[in-house]
Amino acid sequence: MTDNVLSAGRVLDLLEFIAQAPEAVSLRDATHALAAPKSSTLMLLRTLVNRGYVQRDATTDRYRLSDDFRAGAFGWTVDPNARLVTLARPILEALSREIGETCTLGIWDEPGQARLLVKVVADLDVRYDTDVSRPIPLYCTAIGRALLSTCPAAERARLLGEGPFPAVTRHTLTDRRKILARIEQAAEAGFASVEEEFALGGTGVAAPVLGPDGRALAALNVGCVTNRFEEKREQVIGAVKRWAGVLAAELNQEPQPRRRAG
Repeated sequence: MTDNVLSAGRVLDLLEFIAQAPEAVSLRDATHALAAPKSSTLMLLRTLVNRGYVQRDATTDRYRLSDDFRAGAFGWTVDPNARLVTLARPILEALSREIGETCTLGIWDEPGQARLLVKVVADLDVRYDTDVSRPIPLYCTAIGRALLSTCPAAERARLLGEGPFPAVTRHTLTDRRKILARIEQAAEAGFASVEEEFALGGTGVAAPVLGPDGRALAALNVGCVTNRFEEKREQVIGAVKRWAGVLAAELNQEPQPRRRAG
């Protein structure tokens, strides 16, 4: 008699195989390593991806241990945002490659503020960058307005606060009524844009990453150098909304149970 549970053992075997592999592995590699049916191995891989332990490269259809899980070992699971970070990083990388700009992911933080979780800096000589430890005010950033845009109007006003709203740059909106109007525009458009209100020379475009209840779990943001934003405005807006939808779908996906034959 053994104390091992076959299904749990299969999951651990698969994790250990992926962790020890020198390169990302294919479904065929994993099936061979486990000596298991292709269908059940695929479901295990999908579950590990959905839970944030493993990342799948959509281009090569190969799997590797997530950077965050590898870096933090088993202790990473105490971080409630670990799965969000793991799923978001490859999406930010793909978005940055597509539009050639810096991408960030922000979440709710203390009252009146958001904070950054992930940053992928564009591979350009002249690029937008930001310190991930810098507080993100809700009132004058694309991330903040995108997060607020998914709340009911009364809650939106409460979360924004009564002010004062200091001018971060000479372009910062400081009038509460005008700020709320911009947030309402973001709610209608499905994205928020802020031109040089938070950083001179920088324009942000953010789309909410929606949870099952329709409220923002996070906001996906593109930070552009302002003088080249106008020429690709529609491309940036379309891309950030599309990739925010992809991230939301992955976050809200539940592993599908295997169907029984017959």
